[in-house]
Amino acid sequence: MANITLMEFLQTDPAAFQYYDRNQANTSTYHERFDITRVTNIHTWDEFNLGTIMNQFRDLLDNVRVGTDARPITPPLRFAAEDYLRELVCVYADRPVRRALARTFTYIAANPSNEWVGRTAITLGAGSSTALIGKFVPDRAMYNPSVDVSVNRLPGEIKPSWKWDAAWLAPHSERRRVGIKRLSQLTFYMLQQGYRAQHSGAKYGYMLTDKELIAFRKEDAQRTISVSKPVPWAGPSNGEPRMTVLLALWYLGMLSSHDDDWNLDAQPGDPADSELISQRRVAPAPGAATS
Repeated sequence: MANITLMEFLQTDPAAFQYYDRNQANTSTYHERFDITRVTNIHTWDEFNLGTIMNQFRDLLDNVRVGTDARPITPPLRFAAEDYLRELVCVYADRPVRRALARTFTYIAANPSNEWVGRTAITLGAGSSTALIGKFVPDRAMYNPSVDVSVNRLPGEIKPSWKWDAAWLAPHSERRRVGIKRLSQLTFYMLQQGYRAQHSGAKYGYMLTDKELIAFRKEDAQRTISVSKPVPWAGPSNGEPRMTVLLALWYLGMLSSHDDDWNLDAQPGDPADSELISQRRVAPAPGAATS
């Protein structure tokens, strides 16, 4: 097993996952409460880029060392079902990013610096690893694993590209309405699962598909969000620094580790607690393909 720099470790993605068509259903999980956070204002998150990451975290990316045994060596198989896509993400993204975050916080603990004060060591895991509210379960969570009941600081959703695509959010896309409606599942989870007193949920979240990762930053609790440029699964490293899905996920983890920045301050007009809690079962929406 070789030890390489964190930056080198995060530069190797699998290629985009390949699916085969077997007339998969185009429905998606929906609940009426998701409408609480259906966005109306979409901006571009221009700062979500390689330059920003290097400016903020070059010291860690250059000095943290990671063993290559955490990276899978076999290529991903084709898939035809959403649950198998989640398995592929677990192997090819979650596992190496968990290792990268663990080594990062081990390094920070061994090399104290004012630069890293006010951060909590977090990890990436299943959404069910954290405190759940009203039976809603995001696909993924960034959370503090050292406490028994941890808040989901940064929810993530995994969708096959036939159910959600970043291009659907474009102003003139014929599928913009569907794209925003399905995004509301994530924005609701960000508000609800990332709750703590005097705050209005998680500031950051992501959608991950078989094609790409898209990161989101909320500008307010309900209606305004900034969207990153899509980060495609980049395949093997070409030796030049670049954005990859693994690097993007690690960066999101570092954003969620900042104790004073991972969630939004409460504002007048934010949803009341009663609006965020429901005992009704979440189910696929009938006819969601054309909603």
